[in-house]
Amino acid sequence: MFVFKAIGSGTTLLLGAGREPPQLGFGRLPVSGGPEPVRFKRRVKQRAVPDTPEALFGELPRTRGGHGALWSHQADILRDYVANRGKSDVALELPTGSGKTLVGLLISEWRRRFFGHRSVYACPTKQLAHQVWEAAQAQGVPAALFIGRSRDFDERDLGRYEAAELVAITVYSHVFNSNPVFGGAQSLLFDDAHAAEDYVADAWALKVPANTHQFRGLLDVLGDDLDPHLVARLTDDQGEDTEVRMLPVATVARHTEAFDKVLIALDGPAKFRFEMIRQQLRSCLFYVSSQGWYIRPMIPPTFDHTPFTSPVQRIYLSATLGEGGELERSFGRAPITRVRAPENWERSGSGRRFFVFPGLAETDEDIFGPEAAADGTAEGDGQGEDEAAVEPSGEDVQEKGGLVGQLVRLRAKSVLLTPDEATAKKTAAAIGVPTTEQYRPGASAEGLRPFIGASQGMLLAPSRYDGMDLPDESCNIILMRGLPESMHLQDRFLFSRLGASNIAMERVRTRVMQGAGRCTRGPKDFALVIVVGRELQRFLSRVDVRAGMPPELQAEIAFGRENSEVPAADLVALARSALDRDDVWQEDAEPDLTERRSEATREVPDYVTRLDASVWREIDAWQAAWQQDWDRASREAVEVLNRLTGKELRSYQALWAYLGSAWASLAVGSPAAAERSRELLRRAHEAASRTTWLREIEGPGGEARVLDVLDAEGVNGVITAFSRPPWKSTAKFNQLTNNMVRDLARQGATGYEQALVTLGELLGARSFKPTGDGRTDAAWMWPSSWLTLEAKSEQKSDGGISQKYIRQANTQLDHLAADEGLDEPAPGSITVVVSPRSVVVDDGVKIARDHLYLASPQSVQTIAQRAVRAWTAIRGAAPNGVEGEALRAVVQDALAAHRILPSQVFDDLSTDRIRR
Repeated sequence: MFVFKAIGSGTTLLLGAGREPPQLGFGRLPVSGGPEPVRFKRRVKQRAVPDTPEALFGELPRTRGGHGALWSHQADILRDYVANRGKSDVALELPTGSGKTLVGLLISEWRRRFFGHRSVYACPTKQLAHQVWEAAQAQGVPAALFIGRSRDFDERDLGRYEAAELVAITVYSHVFNSNPVFGGAQSLLFDDAHAAEDYVADAWALKVPANTHQFRGLLDVLGDDLDPHLVARLTDDQGEDTEVRMLPVATVARHTEAFDKVLIALDGPAKFRFEMIRQQLRSCLFYVSSQGWYIRPMIPPTFDHTPFTSPVQRIYLSATLGEGGELERSFGRAPITRVRAPENWERSGSGRRFFVFPGLAETDEDIFGPEAAADGTAEGDGQGEDEAAVEPSGEDVQEKGGLVGQLVRLRAKSVLLTPDEATAKKTAAAIGVPTTEQYRPGASAEGLRPFIGASQGMLLAPSRYDGMDLPDESCNIILMRGLPESMHLQDRFLFSRLGASNIAMERVRTRVMQGAGRCTRGPKDFALVIVVGRELQRFLSRVDVRAGMPPELQAEIAFGRENSEVPAADLVALARSALDRDDVWQEDAEPDLTERRSEATREVPDYVTRLDASVWREIDAWQAAWQQDWDRASREAVEVLNRLTGKELRSYQALWAYLGSAWASLAVGSPAAAERSRELLRRAHEAASRTTWLREIEGPGGEARVLDVLDAEGVNGVITAFSRPPWKSTAKFNQLTNNMVRDLARQGATGYEQALVTLGELLGARSFKPTGDGRTDAAWMWPSSWLTLEAKSEQKSDGGISQKYIRQANTQLDHLAADEGLDEPAPGSITVVVSPRSVVVDDGVKIARDHLYLASPQSVQTIAQRAVRAWTAIRGAAPNGVEGEALRAVVQDALAAHRILPSQVFDDLSTDRIRR
């Protein structure tokens, strides 16, 4: 007989022998010989948690795909981390290929176990998050992947994360958004922190594309506050797309309510980004170009974002920590404790690369071949619109691409890194890669697998300099085209308008370094790195850029540049030898590289140290501006200026002086702030002399109505030329300008010098070719400043500009001063070397004087085309009989509208100083 007592009821059930027990809701009761009962879970006794992440490694399961042991430098980094485990912000430097994912997983898992923390591991991209999750599975780290839409996240996994039972692996955008899922994280780790700037700032950055009605709506709100000529250029489908402007801070403050009415109609992702900045529109900078609007604070206000500030610790994994405070600016956080990579790693690195520079090779045709040159794909870095390309046949593929194509086809697979999508498409088309053999990184679980598993093809990865691992023999060729300097309009403003390239150099250098390491993930990996594009080649040729890189990379780039100055066929043979790592490579290259590496040292320029000293003040200033405490913001700007000393930082000084002045002007009712505003504006103009951006944003039509001395001289010169032959005659004008445009587009020297002289006349200069051997090819002289041009347009694009040419260019302004009976040239005068070659030999850079600049023939052609359009407008608006102030107004208006005032011409031709 069975006796049962109902739980909690006091009722006893008696069942006779052989009868089945009743079926209760929690399962069958045990019956002799029956199935096992469902059992309750019992607490598993917890084992002692290891004291350090290093010790934790030994406790993890031994899996087939995991690491069998820690590398010595990984153990060193983990020990240094433990010494700083109590700091709120810690950055760990782990260069490309040094195994930082394992280090990051060990720290995240250790903090989860040791402190019982909700631990989040954040990655910039979905692809990298996939890779980290797979690495966690291989290593036996309990983790869950959270990417895609938050409403689709697995609730069970979320519950386990909340209970601190696993590490949450996600992307930055799930931390930095208006409704973050991981707002309660206690340990927050950021992978690839060196690439974080765009991903962090994106939460507070609103993009309004030109094809939306809000783009024009914002322009309409501004009305007379914006130069009508600028508006015309921004809305002209045929206009240039390189111009970017920043609105005056005061103008933004006046129109905040009207801007809000326009932007409130946004939908999709833009709607949520607008909500992140809506209450602080007055605290944002507004950038505009023909591509659209870009609205954001300069430094992201992460201090006001609880999911970022609430964790006990934030850990930043970075391939390079830099020296100028770039990490702090990216995250809006200071100070950040730094743990540097072990010194021995800097001198050994991961894998080996052979850098080749096709543009330096001796070749009879463009490096992309005659077909590419004909359709325009070989010139520049592909920043324009994409063009339709004809799908090449099998035989055509073998012939397309010129020297670059030959190098790429040394192996069946390659990866293409470019700053943008258009450049990637054009380059693949120029080389002749069929669309069926073009792969994309993708964000799905498949990721890189289709490309890695393919027998041949090219991985097109625009703007993907990080987060892709192609180790072993999965890929051995990297083609890098274009300088990754401008990922958004704020970058473009800093680079092109402000001229503050030094400020963002560390960011650009890091992108290039990371891109070059995509295929060298381990010590035995090897890659051929093909460097293409005028600006990228020029960047890597700069001694100061290379000096900031690890010694191993310095040696590889210097070795590659020297060995690229050979005939094209020889360069292909050397590249094949490097890829095969044959006897020639082992006997010639490896000993040389070892010696170069031992001689190289990583150097930090003095101005970088000053940038680092100012960063926490910059962050404080932007925090005050975000809180609309304008008086404090302007006082902090003064503190920033006190630290930004030296000529290398003058352009950045000008920006901060302007911001301080603008913020002080918003501090209503403070006489001290008003006086501070005036003084800071004076300092801004002083630091911004030689650039036009400040005058362009100071007020309505400032560039056209209130001219400085140099621009007034240009207007006077054009008026004088307009009133005399041959420019009065329509037929003669057409003949002269047609000849000028034609000759400037030709490679040969015949007619080029005269075309430069003609262009100088159109710009209102006293323009001529000085007599005598070795004299400048054209002199443009305005009374207050001069510009001489050394035309090397007949040169081929391959090779570097020689020391001889630089020595000759150094003296041209001195010769001109002697002709004028003066002891020295007019202040601010410059010499521009016009050449299709993108680099100067190292010995030439060393002797170049500060007034020497390098410009491409295309940049001169652009100025010439603007000049013709401006004069055509003048001739149409000022028929015979118009003179005096009426004519002056027409000329001034036309020169400003078409950007050929002398100061604008100086601006455009002096962006690339030869000696940095």
